[in-house]
Amino acid sequence: MCIFVIKFSSMLGQDTTMLAIFSGSGTEQVPDFTAAGLQIAEKAQTHPPTWHFIYLFLLIGLFAWIRLYYGNILIQTVQASTNFHVANKMFKNNSLLQNQLDGALYLFYFLSMAFLLYYIELRIEMLPYALQGGLLFLFNLALLVALFLGRVMLHNITGIFFNRVRIIREYLYNMFIFNKLSGLVALPLMFLLVYTRGTLQGVIFWTCIFALSGIVVMRLIRAIVFSYRKEVLIFYMFLYLCALEIAPLVLLYRWLEGIL
Repeated sequence: MCIFVIKFSSMLGQDTTMLAIFSGSGTEQVPDFTAAGLQIAEKAQTHPPTWHFIYLFLLIGLFAWIRLYYGNILIQTVQASTNFHVANKMFKNNSLLQNQLDGALYLFYFLSMAFLLYYIELRIEMLPYALQGGLLFLFNLALLVALFLGRVMLHNITGIFFNRVRIIREYLYNMFIFNKLSGLVALPLMFLLVYTRGTLQGVIFWTCIFALSGIVVMRLIRAIVFSYRKEVLIFYMFLYLCALEIAPLVLLYRWLEGIL
């Protein structure tokens, strides 16, 4: 004789599918065949929190709006990451439409990179101030905005002090092209990281790390090309990179190391 043993959930009567969507986790009843008969047991499932899906959906909407209204200029912005002449032309153009696109892409960079950093921190269990969920995301967002504004302020002060305001602003424009590029690259990677599991997610995670590292290398190459095109001595460019690029990152790393 076959014996049926049914194990009921503590939240009897709730739709487990809806629970999984709105709470981020749920239970699923699956048959378990044993020697004694058929046992219906619970299998725990973990799902991304709902706000992840909503946030990524809104990001896609923002990107679609940017692509629709600034299509040709958006393509030029991507081309500027690999072509110095295109970047130089865009800086000199400085049209209203270009400025609007730059503002939209900076916003997109902050929103996408803050979420990507949030998910990477969760994966490697590096949580500043033991923050979780939305608070960790907001911390990353505030940190990115502070770093961006701090760099702009520091470079402008340097340009005023050495009477090289225009060339400093052109240098910043070239460097921030790669911020905008990283924001665009992060969008598909975020979806793949959130909605994959196991070995595939591990492969995508390292792909994401290599992609961002590649953008950093491209940024460094652009700095060298910029110094050559603008007839800046390599020695002075090296001092500049150490003082205004590398040193702030080292200080930031030491600060994060102290709060983890």
